[in-house]
Amino acid sequence: MNGLERFFACLLLAVSLPLAASAQEAPRGLLSITFDDASRSQYKHGLRIAKDYDIVGTLFVITSEADGSQRDPNSWFMNWREVRAFRAAGWEIGSHSDTHPHLTQLPTADIIRELDVSREAIEAYVGVRPVSFASPYGDHDARTVGLVTERFSNHLLAWGGTEGRNHPATTDRAMISRMNVNWNTPPEHYCAEIRAAAANGIWLVLMFHQIVESDPEPYTLALNDFEEIMSCAAEARDAGAIRIETVRDAMALISRR
Repeated sequence: MNGLERFFACLLLAVSLPLAASAQEAPRGLLSITFDDASRSQYKHGLRIAKDYDIVGTLFVITSEADGSQRDPNSWFMNWREVRAFRAAGWEIGSHSDTHPHLTQLPTADIIRELDVSREAIEAYVGVRPVSFASPYGDHDARTVGLVTERFSNHLLAWGGTEGRNHPATTDRAMISRMNVNWNTPPEHYCAEIRAAAANGIWLVLMFHQIVESDPEPYTLALNDFEEIMSCAAEARDAGAIRIETVRDAMALISRR
Protein backbone atom coordinates (compact mmCIF):
# COMPACT_ATOMS: atom_id res chain seq x y z
CA MET A 1 0.00 0.00 0.00
CA ASN A 2 1.48 3.33 -1.06
CA GLY A 3 1.18 6.58 0.85
CA LEU A 4 -1.94 7.77 -0.97
CA GLU A 5 -3.71 4.46 -0.40
CA ARG A 6 -2.83 4.57 3.30
CA PHE A 7 -4.25 8.10 3.52
CA PHE A 8 -7.61 7.06 2.05
CA ALA A 9 -7.72 3.91 4.20
CA CYS A 10 -7.22 6.00 7.35
CA LEU A 11 -9.82 8.51 6.16
CA LEU A 12 -12.36 5.73 5.58
CA LEU A 13 -11.68 4.32 9.06
CA ALA A 14 -12.08 7.72 10.68
CA VAL A 15 -15.47 8.18 9.02
CA SER A 16 -16.75 4.68 9.74
CA LEU A 17 -15.87 4.56 13.44
CA PRO A 18 -18.38 7.20 14.57
CA LEU A 19 -21.05 5.56 12.44
CA ALA A 20 -20.38 2.18 14.04
CA ALA A 21 -20.40 3.69 17.51
CA SER A 22 -23.67 5.45 16.76
CA ALA A 23 -25.26 2.23 15.54
CA GLN A 24 -24.31 0.51 18.80
CA GLU A 25 -25.63 3.22 21.13
CA ALA A 26 -28.12 2.03 23.75
CA PRO A 27 -31.78 2.90 23.13
CA ARG A 28 -32.76 6.22 24.69
CA GLY A 29 -36.28 5.27 25.71
CA LEU A 30 -37.64 2.81 28.26
CA LEU A 31 -41.00 1.05 28.38
CA SER A 32 -42.60 -0.90 31.23
CA ILE A 33 -45.79 -2.94 30.95
CA THR A 34 -47.78 -3.30 34.18
CA PHE A 35 -50.81 -5.48 34.97
CA ASP A 36 -52.97 -4.53 37.98
CA ASP A 37 -55.10 -6.94 40.07
CA ALA A 38 -53.80 -10.26 38.64
CA SER A 39 -57.04 -11.10 36.84
CA ARG A 40 -57.34 -14.49 35.21
CA SER A 41 -57.79 -12.80 31.82
CA GLN A 42 -54.28 -11.39 32.17
CA TYR A 43 -53.03 -14.94 32.61
CA LYS A 44 -55.18 -16.42 29.83
CA HIS A 45 -54.61 -13.70 27.22
CA GLY A 46 -52.02 -11.20 28.41
CA LEU A 47 -49.21 -13.56 29.32
CA ARG A 48 -49.62 -15.60 26.14
CA ILE A 49 -49.46 -12.54 23.89
CA ALA A 50 -46.59 -11.00 25.83
CA LYS A 51 -44.65 -14.24 25.42
CA ASP A 52 -45.35 -14.22 21.68
CA TYR A 53 -43.55 -10.86 21.47
CA ASP A 54 -40.87 -11.74 24.05
CA ILE A 55 -42.08 -8.98 26.36
CA VAL A 56 -41.89 -8.99 30.16
CA GLY A 57 -43.50 -6.65 32.65
CA THR A 58 -44.64 -6.26 36.24
CA LEU A 59 -47.69 -8.03 37.67
CA PHE A 60 -49.29 -6.40 40.75
CA VAL A 61 -51.10 -9.01 42.84
CA ILE A 62 -53.97 -8.60 45.33
CA THR A 63 -52.77 -11.37 47.60
CA SER A 64 -56.00 -12.26 49.43
CA GLU A 65 -57.69 -12.80 46.05
CA ALA A 66 -54.91 -15.13 44.94
CA ASP A 67 -55.43 -17.04 48.19
CA GLY A 68 -59.16 -17.31 47.46
CA SER A 69 -58.53 -18.44 43.91
CA GLN A 70 -56.70 -21.47 45.27
CA ARG A 71 -60.11 -22.72 46.42
CA ASP A 72 -62.34 -21.40 43.62
CA PRO A 73 -61.36 -22.54 40.10
CA ASN A 74 -63.93 -20.13 38.61
CA SER A 75 -62.53 -17.09 40.37
CA TRP A 76 -62.06 -13.84 38.42
CA PHE A 77 -58.52 -13.71 39.87
CA MET A 78 -55.40 -15.78 39.26
CA ASN A 79 -54.33 -18.41 41.75
CA TRP A 80 -50.75 -18.65 42.98
CA ARG A 81 -49.80 -21.26 40.37
CA GLU A 82 -50.80 -18.82 37.64
CA VAL A 83 -48.93 -15.98 39.35
CA ARG A 84 -45.83 -18.16 39.44
CA ALA A 85 -46.18 -18.69 35.68
CA PHE A 86 -45.56 -14.97 35.25
CA ARG A 87 -42.41 -15.16 37.33
CA ALA A 88 -41.23 -18.17 35.31
CA ALA A 89 -41.72 -16.08 32.15
CA GLY A 90 -39.40 -13.38 33.50
CA TRP A 91 -41.98 -11.00 34.93
CA GLU A 92 -41.54 -9.04 38.14
CA ILE A 93 -44.16 -9.79 40.81
CA GLY A 94 -45.23 -6.72 42.76
CA SER A 95 -47.79 -6.03 45.47
CA HIS A 96 -51.20 -4.42 44.99
CA SER A 97 -51.98 -4.81 48.73
CA ASP A 98 -53.74 -7.69 50.47
CA THR A 99 -57.41 -6.68 50.07
CA HIS A 100 -57.32 -3.66 47.69
CA PRO A 101 -58.67 -0.97 50.07
CA HIS A 102 -58.45 2.81 49.88
CA LEU A 103 -55.28 3.05 51.94
CA THR A 104 -55.75 6.71 52.87
CA GLN A 105 -59.00 5.82 54.66
CA LEU A 106 -57.37 3.24 56.94
CA PRO A 107 -55.73 3.61 60.35
CA THR A 108 -51.95 3.35 60.18
CA ALA A 109 -51.93 -0.12 61.76
CA ASP A 110 -54.27 -1.43 59.06
CA ILE A 111 -52.14 0.07 56.29
CA ILE A 112 -49.09 -1.66 57.72
CA ARG A 113 -51.00 -4.93 57.80
CA GLU A 114 -52.03 -4.55 54.14
CA LEU A 115 -48.43 -3.97 53.12
CA ASP A 116 -46.77 -6.59 55.30
CA VAL A 117 -49.26 -9.39 54.69
CA SER A 118 -49.11 -8.90 50.92
CA ARG A 119 -45.33 -8.79 50.90
CA GLU A 120 -45.05 -11.93 53.03
CA ALA A 121 -47.61 -13.81 50.91
CA ILE A 122 -45.75 -13.09 47.67
CA GLU A 123 -42.50 -14.18 49.27
CA ALA A 124 -44.10 -17.39 50.57
CA TYR A 125 -46.02 -18.40 47.43
CA VAL A 126 -43.81 -17.02 44.66
CA GLY A 127 -40.40 -17.24 46.30
CA VAL A 128 -39.37 -13.64 45.71
CA ARG A 129 -39.50 -10.57 47.94
CA PRO A 130 -41.44 -7.87 46.06
CA VAL A 131 -39.78 -4.48 45.64
CA SER A 132 -42.57 -2.63 43.77
CA PHE A 133 -45.97 -1.59 45.11
CA ALA A 134 -48.96 -0.10 43.24
CA SER A 135 -51.48 1.73 45.43
CA PRO A 136 -55.05 0.42 45.02
CA TYR A 137 -57.20 2.92 43.12
CA GLY A 138 -54.09 5.11 42.93
CA ASP A 139 -55.17 6.36 46.37
CA HIS A 140 -52.21 7.77 48.31
CA ASP A 141 -51.06 10.58 50.56
CA ALA A 142 -47.84 11.45 52.39
CA ARG A 143 -48.60 8.99 55.20
CA THR A 144 -49.31 6.01 52.95
CA VAL A 145 -46.36 6.72 50.65
CA GLY A 146 -44.06 6.93 53.66
CA LEU A 147 -45.23 3.53 54.91
CA VAL A 148 -44.93 2.01 51.44
CA THR A 149 -41.39 3.25 50.85
CA GLU A 150 -40.27 1.85 54.21
CA ARG A 151 -41.13 -1.60 52.82
CA PHE A 152 -40.79 -1.36 49.04
CA SER A 153 -38.22 0.26 46.76
CA ASN A 154 -40.75 1.54 44.21
CA HIS A 155 -44.23 3.06 44.58
CA LEU A 156 -46.43 3.42 41.51
CA LEU A 157 -49.38 5.73 40.94
CA ALA A 158 -52.47 4.78 38.94
CA TRP A 159 -52.81 8.14 37.15
CA GLY A 160 -51.84 11.75 37.58
CA GLY A 161 -48.32 13.07 37.80
CA THR A 162 -46.76 12.91 34.36
CA GLU A 163 -49.38 10.39 33.15
CA GLY A 164 -46.86 7.62 32.67
CA ARG A 165 -44.20 9.72 30.94
CA ASN A 166 -41.37 9.59 33.48
CA HIS A 167 -38.23 11.58 32.74
CA PRO A 168 -35.21 9.56 33.93
CA ALA A 169 -33.43 12.65 35.30
CA THR A 170 -36.33 13.58 37.57
CA THR A 171 -38.07 10.26 38.30
CA ASP A 172 -38.93 9.79 41.98
CA ARG A 173 -39.07 6.08 42.83
CA ALA A 174 -41.73 6.91 45.43
CA MET A 175 -44.04 8.51 42.82
CA ILE A 176 -43.65 6.58 39.56
CA SER A 177 -46.35 7.68 37.15
CA ARG A 178 -48.37 5.37 34.90
CA MET A 179 -50.56 5.82 31.84
CA ASN A 180 -53.85 3.94 32.04
CA VAL A 181 -54.61 2.12 28.77
CA ASN A 182 -58.25 2.95 28.10
CA TRP A 183 -60.75 0.63 26.42
CA ASN A 184 -62.06 3.39 24.14
CA THR A 185 -58.74 4.89 23.02
CA PRO A 186 -57.31 3.55 19.73
CA PRO A 187 -54.17 1.40 20.09
CA GLU A 188 -52.34 3.74 17.72
CA HIS A 189 -52.46 6.39 20.45
CA TYR A 190 -50.32 4.17 22.68
CA CYS A 191 -48.10 3.15 19.78
CA ALA A 192 -47.43 6.86 19.22
CA GLU A 193 -46.62 7.25 22.92
CA ILE A 194 -44.10 4.40 22.65
CA ARG A 195 -42.44 6.04 19.65
CA ALA A 196 -42.35 9.39 21.48
CA ALA A 197 -40.73 7.78 24.52
CA ALA A 198 -38.07 6.31 22.25
CA ALA A 199 -37.43 9.64 20.53
CA ASN A 200 -37.37 11.72 23.71
CA GLY A 201 -35.59 9.41 26.13
CA ILE A 202 -38.66 8.96 28.34
CA TRP A 203 -39.57 6.03 30.61
CA LEU A 204 -43.15 5.20 29.61
CA VAL A 205 -45.10 3.02 32.06
CA LEU A 206 -48.37 1.57 30.74
CA MET A 207 -51.07 0.19 33.05
CA PHE A 208 -53.46 -2.59 31.98
CA HIS A 209 -56.37 -4.23 33.76
CA GLN A 210 -58.61 -6.98 32.38
CA ILE A 211 -58.07 -8.21 28.80
CA VAL A 212 -61.25 -9.46 27.09
CA GLU A 213 -62.06 -11.15 23.81
CA SER A 214 -65.00 -8.86 23.00
CA ASP A 215 -67.24 -6.05 24.28
CA PRO A 216 -64.67 -4.06 26.26
CA GLU A 217 -65.81 -1.58 28.90
CA PRO A 218 -64.02 0.62 31.46
CA TYR A 219 -61.04 -1.15 33.04
CA THR A 220 -60.96 -3.75 30.28
CA LEU A 221 -59.19 -3.86 26.94
CA ALA A 222 -60.00 -5.82 23.80
CA LEU A 223 -57.56 -8.65 23.17
CA ASN A 224 -56.80 -7.43 19.64
CA ASP A 225 -56.01 -3.93 20.93
CA PHE A 226 -53.64 -5.36 23.52
CA GLU A 227 -51.87 -7.40 20.86
CA GLU A 228 -51.52 -4.35 18.61
CA ILE A 229 -49.85 -2.40 21.43
CA MET A 230 -47.49 -5.29 22.17
CA SER A 231 -46.63 -5.49 18.47
CA CYS A 232 -45.75 -1.78 18.40
CA ALA A 233 -43.62 -2.19 21.51
CA ALA A 234 -41.75 -5.17 20.08
CA GLU A 235 -41.20 -3.37 16.78
CA ALA A 236 -39.64 -0.37 18.55
CA ARG A 237 -37.48 -2.66 20.67
CA ASP A 238 -36.32 -4.74 17.72
CA ALA A 239 -35.40 -1.55 15.86
CA GLY A 240 -33.13 -0.60 18.77
CA ALA A 241 -35.27 2.43 19.67
CA ILE A 242 -36.44 1.39 23.13
CA ARG A 243 -35.79 -1.08 25.94
CA ILE A 244 -38.66 -2.98 27.53
CA GLU A 245 -38.00 -3.67 31.21
CA THR A 246 -39.86 -4.53 34.39
CA VAL A 247 -40.38 -1.64 36.79
CA ARG A 248 -37.66 -3.05 39.03
CA ASP A 249 -35.12 -3.32 36.22
CA ALA A 250 -36.04 0.01 34.61
CA MET A 251 -35.57 1.79 37.93
CA ALA A 252 -32.20 0.07 38.37
CA LEU A 253 -31.11 1.27 34.92
CA ILE A 254 -32.24 4.83 35.67
CA SER A 255 -30.37 4.80 38.98
CA ARG A 256 -27.12 3.92 37.19
CA ARG A 257 -27.40 6.71 34.61
